[in-house]
Amino acid sequence: MKRTLLASAALIAVCTLAAQDGRPSLGVELAVPVGDLSDATSFGFGATVGYEMPVMDQVAVIAQAGYLLFPGKDINAGLVTIEGGNWGMIPVQVGGKYYLTGDQEGVYLAALLGIHHISYKIPATTTSVFGFAVTTPEQKFSETNFSFAPGIGYIVGENIDLGLRYQVVTTSGSSSSYLGLRAAYMF
Repeated sequence: MKRTLLASAALIAVCTLAAQDGRPSLGVELAVPVGDLSDATSFGFGATVGYEMPVMDQVAVIAQAGYLLFPGKDINAGLVTIEGGNWGMIPVQVGGKYYLTGDQEGVYLAALLGIHHISYKIPATTTSVFGFAVTTPEQKFSETNFSFAPGIGYIVGENIDLGLRYQVVTTSGSSSSYLGLRAAYMF
């Protein structure tokens, strides 16, 4: 219920921002998994859309959504190697930017708050162990979790936004966090 309310609030915020005067952006992301996520996946990559609306000289409200793919790592379980599945993440977040130089340019600090929908699929595999066929069934997993991210960035010229954030995704019993690097073109 809380996740549904949070997702609804994020969607309402994005729709409200879209009706205001601001700057949409389209970006590419690189993600370096940390913690438990780094045990199961490799570097992630994806694309995001964003929206930034200035509210004061040095402050802007932001919204971002996108898709990230984390290729899975194979897991060696003694005599059997299990093929790692790909992880997909759909982040939907809102937050703010504080520009250190003013006038919505240069260096900024940022904070985002929202949800990450996480899913993975490990395909069924058959492996031979001492001449016997061992089959592991297909596994699927999907959940939506609360997420937040502190970050720092820099506006290059008038249209290029380079940002680095530490993305924390709360999951039960493990960590799905990553360092995200976003390069975006602001329209």
